[in-house]
Amino acid sequence: MVICFLLAAVGFLIKIPAPLRGHDKLLHISAYFIAAAFLNYLFKKRHLVIFIVLFLFGVLIEYLQQVANKITHSHIHGRFDLEDIYANTKGLLLYSFIALILWTLKKIYTYFRSAK
Repeated sequence: MVICFLLAAVGFLIKIPAPLRGHDKLLHISAYFIAAAFLNYLFKKRHLVIFIVLFLFGVLIEYLQQVANKITHSHIHGRFDLEDIYANTKGLLLYSFIALILWTLKKIYTYFRSAK
């Protein structure tokens, strides 16, 4: 798990390919949605912890981008961008919303199935 986070951190610190650069916010939303789905699949009933860890990871990555630029005296990837943190959070909230709907539908289905 730690290796996955380290690989993700490196991935977020390097420049994205030119064709994808205009879609930065969509990439952030998608990446955090997928990460939340994957981690929630692996670690059932830990949604809040996963949400908090991914949120803090996203904030840390933004700070690390700025630090990496200062250390290398060049523009490796990006800079601290509050909009990226908002996009990460949107991905997490979107997953949470969909998961809540699915959980509710499952409870309703279970209730009516057991009532027969």
